[in-house]
Amino acid sequence: MVTAAVMADDAPPCEACQGFVTGQVLRDLPGSASSGGVLNVTLTPKTRTVSIGGRKVSTQSYGPNLMGDEWIISPGDQLNVNFRNRLPVGYLPTGQWADKWFQPKGGDSNLHVHGLHVSPNAPADDIFLDIKSGSDYHYHYAIPADEHPGIYWYHPHLHHYVDMQTFAGQAGPIVVRGGLDNVPGIGNLRDRQMFIQNTMVVGNTTVASQSEVPSKRVIPINGQIQPKVDIHPGESQRLRLWNASTERFIQIRPTGGEYWILARDGNTLTHPQRTTLLQMGPGQRLEVLVRAPRVAGQYPLIQTYFNQRPTPFGKQPEVKLATLSVAGPAQDPQPVPQDLSVQEDLRTADVAVRRRITFQQSPGIADFYVNGKVFDAHGKITTMYRMKLGTTEEWLLRNHTPEWHNFHIHIQPFQVVARNGTPETGQPNWQDSVTIPPHQSVTIRQRFTDFTGRFVFHCHVLVHEDHGMMAAVEVVP
Repeated sequence: MVTAAVMADDAPPCEACQGFVTGQVLRDLPGSASSGGVLNVTLTPKTRTVSIGGRKVSTQSYGPNLMGDEWIISPGDQLNVNFRNRLPVGYLPTGQWADKWFQPKGGDSNLHVHGLHVSPNAPADDIFLDIKSGSDYHYHYAIPADEHPGIYWYHPHLHHYVDMQTFAGQAGPIVVRGGLDNVPGIGNLRDRQMFIQNTMVVGNTTVASQSEVPSKRVIPINGQIQPKVDIHPGESQRLRLWNASTERFIQIRPTGGEYWILARDGNTLTHPQRTTLLQMGPGQRLEVLVRAPRVAGQYPLIQTYFNQRPTPFGKQPEVKLATLSVAGPAQDPQPVPQDLSVQEDLRTADVAVRRRITFQQSPGIADFYVNGKVFDAHGKITTMYRMKLGTTEEWLLRNHTPEWHNFHIHIQPFQVVARNGTPETGQPNWQDSVTIPPHQSVTIRQRFTDFTGRFVFHCHVLVHEDHGMMAAVEVVP
């Protein structure tokens, strides 16, 4: 198929990109891989100077780059993280609206491994820990032998601080080997990883996420601005995409080539899905097969206009994120593998309990609720639900607000079984986060396996989570 290119020069302008280097070839992610079943890493959040699009910027990162290093592990591995909190005491980023958003000053933090099916109890994925500035903590994660191969990520999760710390760059990718790596026609392709963040730079410093409208914010990919993904005409490549932004709903409209979704949130599909729009709410991930056009040229990947909420701060403009740069000797197009995995289907499972979860917010901008309650980490944390280990539950997720939300639950994925009461058909749809449009609903089913303990679900628009749209739940024997 011959595809006409929307040339890069014709792509929407990027107001926030002024002063940054754009159009560099997409770089590989730095990182480390497990050996002998063990990966030992050190994570030190502190104030550093990093490069964002060739510009030196002061921020609070995990390492010398805007994003943290990639961790590559295998099912059954032991992951050990030496967390050394060196964030500044009493820190509040420039432009943070403390008077309106009640943002406390401070350098406390902790760590969450988003999407991994691991214990919610210390020293694993306990997000109730408060690691003070100047303190060290040793996390240990026993990765299950049946962990789903795919892409995950890590970021802070101390209540009230998640948005500003993630916006400053404290986030990094995790890859679990296996699965699609072993599928001919996918595992042998060139593997391109795109870790998408958003931040805002004023002068030579990152500032608070609420300080300006989205058009003033940049969208770094692997720390670069509007990079080029080099590919030959007709060539197929594997793209791994992370939406590690704090609140941006990414909707990528390719202007050339053919695209198939292979996996969502670390869950490999049964069969690939052809698509013309790559959609990811905050925290979500996609694995995609792209087949380049046969005609050489520059094919922009466009972030489409998105109206997250009816205020200027929710209007995300159309802008070029990256470019599919097609050049060099042509390759014969290869077939797309059709049988990828076998997924469990909970649509026929026995349901032990049905629950309703409602996202709400105040008429102003300060409070966000789950079932009428604001999460309070400073008082006694109330457990909203207790689920019995080994049972399957159905949750109706309702958005009773005028803006988009993104439901995420820790420790395990879930299956989407209905939207607005209409049952999902086709192959099982497993995710660990799901977007809910204004005044709409999504129905999910999940089976609570392997681990007991307390964890949370919340909206992954991080400013919503920080201001109350979160609830604690517990799996009991």
